[in-house]
Amino acid sequence: MHYLVLFILLCSGTLLSITLIDYYQHQRDGFLDSVQKSLQCRTLRERLVTMTTIKKTELWSCCNASDRLMVTRQNTNLNQSLSYEIHRWKKRKVDQALWEMLPQTVPWSKGSLSHCAVVGSGGILQNSSCGAEIDNADYVIRFNLAPINKSYDVGVKTDLITANPSQINKGYTDLQRNPGHLAEVLSFYGHADLLLPAFSSASGTAPCFKVYHALRKARPQQEVVFFHPDYLFELGRFWRHRGQRARRLSTGLMLASTALEICEQVHLYGFWPFPLDLSHNPLPHHYYDNVGPNRRMHTMPEEFLLLLQLHSQGALQLHVGPCTLIPTP
Repeated sequence: MHYLVLFILLCSGTLLSITLIDYYQHQRDGFLDSVQKSLQCRTLRERLVTMTTIKKTELWSCCNASDRLMVTRQNTNLNQSLSYEIHRWKKRKVDQALWEMLPQTVPWSKGSLSHCAVVGSGGILQNSSCGAEIDNADYVIRFNLAPINKSYDVGVKTDLITANPSQINKGYTDLQRNPGHLAEVLSFYGHADLLLPAFSSASGTAPCFKVYHALRKARPQQEVVFFHPDYLFELGRFWRHRGQRARRLSTGLMLASTALEICEQVHLYGFWPFPLDLSHNPLPHHYYDNVGPNRRMHTMPEEFLLLLQLHSQGALQLHVGPCTLIPTP
């Protein structure tokens, strides 16, 4: 894995030419002269070229985020049983109480979206000046309650935000009596839907339901929705059949996949799992802290290689350098 990380970093200048801005051009050209004959770089490029082209229609036929990303009354029946994503033999009955928690349909039910920004948390966003470009998108997806206090770099517009049960258990204890802190955090994201994996595992159901009920009182305008476990299960199987070996997909890859289905144009920001940028400057893991991922669960460099492949095919655009969009007055 360290070998792969090193040579993705070394060779990425040849593979991301679409999104690198002129600032890197001189350095990259000189660098490419020195690595052009490198067997390892050629091997990596050949690996990308020989990867099977992935089409949006394949994702739709497998997973159908357009209708099934979330559990809704449109795709779920009262009294049916949902199979958990991870432990498929475990079931959750959609009783009357759960049915009343469900939205009628997904937010984009009126048609596909045009220009979407999927904002990861990579340290590459530090000093990127990408905020205006992100906010210019029609639909903006963020993960894991990532802060937006560095708005010049990461923007503020948010249409969908996720949180994990582990975050809830660690940072928002006793929600029944003290929901105010979580409500305050969510207020920064405006009217964004909060998407929770309530049915990934049985242990995650209770904290996600606590969030729902706490926010009904503290922030009644907040829409709280749940990942559909069948969507996550099928999506994981889809990518495993295409070479992803992680025990679990990252939230970033999950929702980048969703965006590929529901958006005409997909732009990814903050997806960069390496400790150096393309000029070899050190980076923190996240733009807001330096806490690394759970390496037993995720294989971020392998996921990045997949995203790089999708970028090279024109399915999405990876942004790994400073942005240049000037905000409209």
